[in-house]
This record gives sequence, C-alpha cells and structure tokens, in this order.
Amino acid sequence: MSKFFSLLLLVAILSSCFSCGGKKAKPDPLYSDYYYEDENCNYGGVVEIPFKQYGGVRTVQVKINDCAEFPMIFDTGCSGVAISILELGTLIKHGYISEEDVIGMTRAQIADGSIVQNAVVNLRKLQIGDYVCYDVEASVSDNEQAPLLLGNGALKDVESFNIDDKRKVISLYLK
Repeated sequence: MSKFFSLLLLVAILSSCFSCGGKKAKPDPLYSDYYYEDENCNYGGVVEIPFKQYGGVRTVQVKINDCAEFPMIFDTGCSGVAISILELGTLIKHGYISEEDVIGMTRAQIADGSIVQNAVVNLRKLQIGDYVCYDVEASVSDNEQAPLLLGNGALKDVESFNIDDKRKVISLYLK
C-alpha cells in the first residue's frame, strides 16, 4: 500500500511542477488513430527499423515528443509502453511533457506476476524510425533502473512484423 501512496505522491509532485496559465483540453488517453496530415505518417507498406541486440534483447531508438531518442526494448510481450521516472524527468525538464499529459495511475502485472502501481502519462508523439504514432499511454516506473519497453500499445497500426537478425532490422508491415 505504501508503494501506491508513493506513486500517488509522484503524480501530485509532477502536477505541481508545471505552471500553466490556462487549461488545455486533455488529449484522448487511448491510442488515437494517427491519420493526420503529417509527412512522418506511413499508410500501409513496410517500415524497417534498425535494432541493436544485447543477448536476446533487441533495442530500438525511439524519439518521444520530438525530444532526444531513447533506446527501448522491443517487447511484443508487453501490452503497452513503459518508461522510468528518470526519462520522465528528462522530458519534463526540457518541456516535452506538460501537466495535461499526466493521466493518472494504473495497475500493471509485471513479468514476475506481481501487481504494481504506476503513474500514466500521454506521449503525444512516438517515432521509431519512419513509423510515427500519436497519443500513446505510457506507464512510469518509479524505479530509475527500470528498462524502457516498447510494447504492443505503440504498434496499433502494425499488422505484423518480421525480425531479420542477419540484417539487424525489424520490418513493420503496416495496415
């Protein structure tokens, strides 16, 4: 229960870190369709994403809200996207996450089967190579060492994918 209160406190602290004059409409917390007039959007076809492999773990570079890129584990066993409090702090510090992006709290089951409480934020734009998606929910771990996970929540418009270990690319086949 103390972990729940510490995460609730985290959300309260994050909210107080922002000084906003006027309130903007909160973004849709669901994974929105991203059929915007945007040169970065791909409609159908194939997008190849380079990856690095460490042991059996594949990582891809992901740009969040047009900020710096972060290496994230390509984890299709994960239902969503996960970042740590450290990356959230970087995004806040540089103005890439605002008060309107804080959604609230959620419970999640982690790989060992235990249930944890995490803060949830909206990532307005997630870019993986030439693949772009908008309004993706990300859970925020209060563990600074937690791995960044790129799960199925960011792959909404991907019909299937193929991993080519020889060329070190993940091919995303878009709907």
